[in-house]
Amino acid sequence: MAPYEVTYESIYSHESPPWYNDAKFGIFIHWGVYSVPGWGNIGPNETYAEWYWWDMNLGPDTPEETYQYNLCTYGQDHVYDDFIQNSTAAVFDPKDWINLFADAGAQYFVQVSKHHDGYAIFDLPANVTERMSAAQFPRRNLLQELFEAAERYQPQLHRATYFGLPEMYGFGEWPGGNATNPYTNETLPYTGMEVGDYVQDIILPEMLTLANMGTEIMWCDIGGPNLNAEFAAEYFNSNAQQGRQVAIDNRCGLPGDFDTPEYARYDAVQVRKWESNLGMDAFSYGYNRATPSSAYLTPQGIVTSLMDIVSKNGNFLLDIGATANGTIIAVEQDNLRTAGSWIQTHAEAIFNTTYWFIRPEEGDTVRFTQNTHAFYIITLYPPNATLVLDSPVPYVSGDQVTVVRGSMSGTVIPSMLLSNGSLQLTISEVVRDADQYSWVFKISYAAWELAEVLMARALADTVRTQQRRTVRLEVRLRRPQAVAASNTIRYLIRRS
Repeated sequence: MAPYEVTYESIYSHESPPWYNDAKFGIFIHWGVYSVPGWGNIGPNETYAEWYWWDMNLGPDTPEETYQYNLCTYGQDHVYDDFIQNSTAAVFDPKDWINLFADAGAQYFVQVSKHHDGYAIFDLPANVTERMSAAQFPRRNLLQELFEAAERYQPQLHRATYFGLPEMYGFGEWPGGNATNPYTNETLPYTGMEVGDYVQDIILPEMLTLANMGTEIMWCDIGGPNLNAEFAAEYFNSNAQQGRQVAIDNRCGLPGDFDTPEYARYDAVQVRKWESNLGMDAFSYGYNRATPSSAYLTPQGIVTSLMDIVSKNGNFLLDIGATANGTIIAVEQDNLRTAGSWIQTHAEAIFNTTYWFIRPEEGDTVRFTQNTHAFYIITLYPPNATLVLDSPVPYVSGDQVTVVRGSMSGTVIPSMLLSNGSLQLTISEVVRDADQYSWVFKISYAAWELAEVLMARALADTVRTQQRRTVRLEVRLRRPQAVAASNTIRYLIRRS
């Protein structure tokens, strides 16, 4: 394939890589200067704690109440950059973090490398910026430590970075102008940085540094002025030369390789790859000390969210917020590991699967996934004794439906086609009580059917290759579509 060019059309022809499509579950980590105050209010007034600096500058007449909190807690002469000296990372153990991500069942992680306060947690040349953890406190290249731990202890984890394109203050441009003390209106210095051309002198070299560190996803945020077509062409081409597949999201000022609904998800299958991101906190990505433990996403919430999103061609990027000293709080660790035990034992219905594009779900409680070997029926709640599926599924009389994992794994459950073509499953209390969070049942495909789907996929791949050789299309045949299409052929064969 020809190298990518610095044009919209060329960059838009790039696709999300197969490893990303198959990975399904990632961990998002917000950790920076904003973790020192670590506050974002509570209940209906809760706001993103990582936007603390912005919110405290909104003044006293806003529901966030960050202005008042900062004044009462630290006083009028304490400004945001004073928090930098308390960014200690004193107990940060990158090995522990990486092992937690693996225990959670995640296949990749996205670490915030720089949020919109401009403080980077990786090392940069002094002529770019000294507003970073290597030059300021804690005087460590925290991102490099995390990447190295991943490569050493959990090399199967894909490594990625969030990068905030615009910065809140420090410049006479978007969004906030020069930084000021909101209580005294004093203009403030911007620690560690003197800027000429922000886009050319700061954004581009920072992003290129992350690319050279080996980030496999450039997860930008907000967009704004940028040189990201230039960056993307270099990023895609240099990694292709090394045999690596990388991606960018849709917030880099370009369409990107996948969409990113925030604290939200789609109600139906999206043919274009997407990734739902939200925090374990009810409404914050950064650590919020005001949030009670009971408000964090539970293991059941993690599992059922994952299964719903995966069934619709999505990935699930679940965020945790670390404290200033590098602690991931107990409720996040416990809930991640508990959910991870279920995710890892039910992996066959999650990873390396695609959606059933005839119908990905039935009502609020049933979801479907598939791969080349099997079709999976997933209930998001304890199933009733009789489960009737009116959705078209690849089942014919004589097929066996088996339990996936739990203490009754492999058990065949009674199944039959009703006169109207619906599939009826009879689920005993013993089977229902043998699992938790979500229940998975499998229809396995016979060897001849596997041959059919492999032939269909080979044909689809041939067609896609020919399309790429002739013209780059805005709507392209993607691998998940090829699998789904070939399995639809199988469904029609089975029902004929």
